[in-house]
Amino acid sequence: MKWRRAIVGLLVGLPLLGPAIAQSLPSSPALRAAVPLLCTENNIALRTRLRGSGVIADSGGTLLTAAHVILQARSNCTLSVMIPDDEWIHAGHLRRFLVQSCQISQPLDLAVCRIQPADNRRDWAYIRAATLRFRNAVPSEPVSVTAFTGWALVPLTRVGHITGQQGFRRQDGCHCDFATDIVAVEGMSGSPVISSTGEVLGILTQAGNGKFRGTSFGVSFDEARAFLSAQGVGIPSLKNLGSGRTSR
Repeated sequence: MKWRRAIVGLLVGLPLLGPAIAQSLPSSPALRAAVPLLCTENNIALRTRLRGSGVIADSGGTLLTAAHVILQARSNCTLSVMIPDDEWIHAGHLRRFLVQSCQISQPLDLAVCRIQPADNRRDWAYIRAATLRFRNAVPSEPVSVTAFTGWALVPLTRVGHITGQQGFRRQDGCHCDFATDIVAVEGMSGSPVISSTGEVLGILTQAGNGKFRGTSFGVSFDEARAFLSAQGVGIPSLKNLGSGRTSR
């Protein structure tokens, strides 16, 4: 238990760094629901590193992220996410949640995980869910990506556009169904892709290279509808399809 107490001391009680960066970010429910995934090596509490990003899908603690983030971490570390006590731009402290059971779709490179408070059940009150959109990304549609790419645990937001909406087959066999002109860097795997209205339409799963350098790829929730429904993630009813909001 020493490693757990140590990491809680380092991260949960740590005020957010980089306030100047945080204050420049837009405020939206999707930004509040974006979270960093941390990997703590077993029995070595101080060896904790960022593994990727994710988004909270409902108030019951459902986390959506890239499957490869979970698969790469399963064998040698304990995964957790950090949830702020307020919007990221106003947060003072972080609450640690352990990543529990995960269901994975490797063809989509998408994982649905359940999280639990690591230390205090009252931390459930800090969970805020994003609004998921189950409509296709549209070419030229403006979007933003919120991700965690450094040790400061301050979200990085990049803006761009959907540059393609079609099936992209990756070399590893996974499938992406949209592309953006947002440049992805390490830590952005699993980060939410947010529409101009604040809805999360999918996650980033792959950074382009070679002739695709400067392009990033992702999977939309519309494409993953069957998998998400099987895992209990809310799918909009027919009357809500126009708004793209999930039924609760």
